[in-house]
Amino acid sequence: MSRPKVVVVDSGIDPQHPGLRGGASVIAGPRFDRQGIAEEAGGGIDDLGHGSAVAATIANFVNDVEIVSLRVFDREATCDFLAVLHALEHAVELGIPIVNVSLGTTSLRYRKQLEVIAARGREQGVRIVAPATYAGLPCDPGNLKTVEAVVADANVLPQMPEMRKHGPRLVWFASPLPPRDADGGRKLIARGDSLAVASVTGCLLRAAQT
Repeated sequence: MSRPKVVVVDSGIDPQHPGLRGGASVIAGPRFDRQGIAEEAGGGIDDLGHGSAVAATIANFVNDVEIVSLRVFDREATCDFLAVLHALEHAVELGIPIVNVSLGTTSLRYRKQLEVIAARGREQGVRIVAPATYAGLPCDPGNLKTVEAVVADANVLPQMPEMRKHGPRLVWFASPLPPRDADGGRKLIARGDSLAVASVTGCLLRAAQT
């Protein structure tokens, strides 16, 4: 059986993160800015810690996993959303079955472009996993019907995400709590919806192995 693979669009991933030791491997993909690719292997650096915590959460579900890191954040969890669009287009082109996007925008400005990217991904067997809301507001790409939307719910047991009705659609509910070593011994940058999304990604990868 081949190793499971996943793309993480985030702040990059530190390959030496404690939560990734013992089986998970990181492939440094590009860093993106609003113009497109800004640095070919920039995904192997994480100055923020958010992407590494997300990756460690995924690795807690499937130990022997290959994670392709696409970087859009630097030292803050904000960026020009055009960088995210470029990263998602690249992720779909890679054809890896699951893309973890623990971020979103409440703006509708990019909806048409996101709909095209997500639909193309579905056609190619690529599933994008993203939060359904941000600060209590619906956000994209998680609010799109072709995306696996996630809601953080502290009442859901860790490692046991569940899908249920949320408004007019079915969405994932998952624990926002980090697994052991997800923060790498420092202040946890990723939390709440970010880790809930990573838990659903891990669950989907684990299910694909059975």
